[in-house]
Amino acid sequence: MGHFQRPGFHALQHLRQISLNYDAGIATVVSVDGRIETMRISIPQGVSGLVTHSTFLPLESRMEFVAAGRTLTMTIGTVHDRCKTPTVYLDQKDWIDFARWEKDSSLLPASKGEFFKVLAAAASDGHVAVPISSAHLSETSKRGGTSRIELASTILRYSRGWQMRSVLALRRAELRALFGGSPLTKDDVVTLSPNAVLDMKPGPPIAPDLSEELSGLLERQVWASVLTDLMIDSKPTPDSGKDTAARWAQSFQPLATSIAGNGKAKARLRELTRLRFITDLGSDLPAAANESGLTPEEFGEWLGGKAERDIAASPGLGRMREILHLRLSNAEERWESNDLNDWFHLSYAAAYCDLVVGEKKTINYLRRAPAPVQMGAKIHSRAEDALPDLQQLLESSQQRG
Repeated sequence: MGHFQRPGFHALQHLRQISLNYDAGIATVVSVDGRIETMRISIPQGVSGLVTHSTFLPLESRMEFVAAGRTLTMTIGTVHDRCKTPTVYLDQKDWIDFARWEKDSSLLPASKGEFFKVLAAAASDGHVAVPISSAHLSETSKRGGTSRIELASTILRYSRGWQMRSVLALRRAELRALFGGSPLTKDDVVTLSPNAVLDMKPGPPIAPDLSEELSGLLERQVWASVLTDLMIDSKPTPDSGKDTAARWAQSFQPLATSIAGNGKAKARLRELTRLRFITDLGSDLPAAANESGLTPEEFGEWLGGKAERDIAASPGLGRMREILHLRLSNAEERWESNDLNDWFHLSYAAAYCDLVVGEKKTINYLRRAPAPVQMGAKIHSRAEDALPDLQQLLESSQQRG
């Protein structure tokens, strides 16, 4: 590839595409002037047998994979890219419906199918971002066989590399903002940054001697390959967090029952639910306060006087706090292990995305959140009901741009 290189603002501006054929072990490099060079390559360790080809288009910052007979497209992006389009967050159940529609549109009612038809066209054209989250990764990994491949293919095709940053990282960022840190913006939440969907600290640069742009580009290529392998693997992954989530869910029933049968507890309901919410934050809350320079005495004063107000004004934390309060107010409420994923991800999606289609119970609680919680996304429990809002978002975006 040495004779292809020449000076320029982008180290790969002279290349049209770089294609890898994993089955044949051949790389093909095509320059913008039509020159072609092929070379033998070793099969990258960890690449799934389902991934047979990949093509990188440098001038479009786009990566295409052929896996299980399907072409999957991801936007690799640059270090400067930000999400400028409307953002639509789909719950896992709606991604499953999306995959059914893509396989055979007749499998869904026409009204629901129309939503996915409009969404698919908008996502494919880059007019909307449909980010993948850690909930989608964990839920998809529990599947195996053809159904997983079909679902993963749809998610990878239409998310196109966009991710919702790990909700644990988002929660920590909002906690820091309570004590003077920078508030989160949509750019922080919906991103192309490698590994953002995972709760991982950034690793060292892959190529520290290269420019920021090129080093970042290589990191995005590696991440695209890793994400494809994580999603497309046909073998189910054991649910390592199942027991933790189940214990979390079971811990609420005794408190809700004791509140319902105690008049004094009912009179102090918000105080009790706030205490439980703060307890659930674990060490992240005191760590954020300590990072800001608060003394233990000042932190105690904040807990007693300002915590309720400040948390309510925080887009994601405020929603989570209100959902917990509403659910603990009802002793008949049934808590399940998958409520943990819904509570976190739908709360943050509703706070920072433009449109959310999600699980009915959590969506209903989000609708009941009181006025102090900042307005965020349009929220729906059924895809067909979300179609008018999706169309309005697309029309407004086109008018602005």
